Amino acid sequence: MIHDDVTRKTDIKGRTFDNEWLRLDDDGQLTVKGTNPHGDGYAWDGCSPKGAFLDWVWGTPDGVINPVTERRKTYYASLFHDVLYQFGKQAGVQRKEADTLFLQCLKEDNFLWAYLYYAAVRALGGLFFGRA
Repeated sequence: MIHDDVTRKTDIKGRTFDNEWLRLDDDGQLTVKGTNPHGDGYAWDGCSPKGAFLDWVWGTPDGVINPVTERRKTYYASLFHDVLYQFGKQAGVQRKEADTLFLQCLKEDNFLWAYLYYAAVRALGGLFFGRA
């Protein structure tokens, strides 16, 4: 869960959207909200899929810590990707735009497996896009 707003300039321009978790401005500014009227921040589970069984967690690794951001290398990519997959249809965002932003974030964090993760979301993401 985030507790402060997280913003990023994107190439997703020409659309505006605002709900309790996501704001998209016409100029491409994307904001994932760290607070809402209920006092909560946006929560997500990192790169999917993940699961747990008898205290054993399995699933897609989120990468090592980036020493610059002090977050796992997939942190921002998965945050923006998850919120856009959840609300993208309502916001008028295409799945390809969400996936492209995912890849951009992974590459910026020098994530070794960026193209593999991108290929996975391109191949399987259609099953999940727009399912709030």
